[in-house]
Amino acid sequence: MMMDILSLTAAFIPYLTLVSLSLVPSNLAANILAFLGCKIAFEPLPDYYPARRHEKLEKRYRVATKLGAGVWSSTWLVSDTAASEGTERFYAVKILTLDATSQHRANVMPEVEAMKTIRDVGPTQHLPTLIDDFEIPLSRKHSHLCLVTDVYGQDVAAFRRSAPRKALPVHTVKVIVKQVLQALGHLHKLGIIHRDIRPDNIFLRTEMSPEAIDHWLKTLPEDQDDNSYPLPPDFKWDDPLERVKNMRIALTGLGQPQCTGRFGKQPAEQFRAYSQRAPEVVLGSDFGTSIDIWAIGCITFEMLIGRWLFHPEGGGGDFSLEDDHLAKMMELTGEHFSPTMLQRAELASTYFDSNGDLLRVPELYYVLLEDVLATYKTLPEDEIGLAASFIRDCIRLEPADRLSASALLSHPWLRLDVSPSLPHWAESLLSTFA
Repeated sequence: MMMDILSLTAAFIPYLTLVSLSLVPSNLAANILAFLGCKIAFEPLPDYYPARRHEKLEKRYRVATKLGAGVWSSTWLVSDTAASEGTERFYAVKILTLDATSQHRANVMPEVEAMKTIRDVGPTQHLPTLIDDFEIPLSRKHSHLCLVTDVYGQDVAAFRRSAPRKALPVHTVKVIVKQVLQALGHLHKLGIIHRDIRPDNIFLRTEMSPEAIDHWLKTLPEDQDDNSYPLPPDFKWDDPLERVKNMRIALTGLGQPQCTGRFGKQPAEQFRAYSQRAPEVVLGSDFGTSIDIWAIGCITFEMLIGRWLFHPEGGGGDFSLEDDHLAKMMELTGEHFSPTMLQRAELASTYFDSNGDLLRVPELYYVLLEDVLATYKTLPEDEIGLAASFIRDCIRLEPADRLSASALLSHPWLRLDVSPSLPHWAESLLSTFA
């Protein structure tokens, strides 16, 4: 009887070519299927949660539309069904991928803990406020971690790209940078290193009322497929200072924060934006809050010029991407890595000889930051000197030499007590439409 069952099963098994991972109860079952001749093509669970419009999450948050997605999460606009009767309230729900959720459980991506720390000391204007958190269970072992925050508008990366030359007016950059520094100062006082400061993680707070958001939602197609619909922007790239002064930003992207004094060395791959990695990250040295300051210098240049400050390139077999990156750091700052810093770096011997010279880049070509800023002609001449001074204070090779967030807030370049002027190319462009 047993042999007949096995024979019958074996006859049908070859037709079973796809077995969903969720249908395999254990490794034993998979082994039995393989023994019987089944070709198993495991179908993994989707990494992103496939939220549906009108779906209710946590029996409270009704999905309205998809706002966007990143490497580790997707973000959805939801209405709060627990709001008082007759009132409309919208939030953003960030749904982490399965991979990000598992990394959070392993304490590699402790985003919730960082945001709870921020929330527990009281709200701050330029950091996200964690309103709620919960999990969407898929199976006994798999779930999606969800974070509920306020709704934000456009990110600064998209805002910058809306400008014809991808550069923002200097007064707009000052307003954004000042608020990012205020957010950073708060984080650093809490002992939190952000580690992923880039324009994509800086959001403009929306000025849309719940009624305006509700009206906007009615203009969207009912069948949205997997498309994203970020809120329409409130600001234009060429808005004057009087308008930009109303701009409020939030520094988000706390997916991989680091607590100061916890452990000082981590693989460079765990730092997101390659172009904004500080030298101590490339060299595998200890790091602190000053890596965030290095990133401030990089994004300030990017917003003013429309290009990356550092864009390293590999030289085939002659030199690596990291060799070129370190060389460009030295050329632009006019500094050399001190013996003390190289002694702290695990990878120093990979890139430098015993005299502190690069092994594979024998000749350096130094350039003044002021000359680089002037070359692109995207900011007024009278701003170049102070802008270069500000950026230079952020990108000193020795971490201890970089100014703190609070000290940078007092830098004279951030003053807005003078009437701003647009760069010459922008004035010419605007005059053609006058």
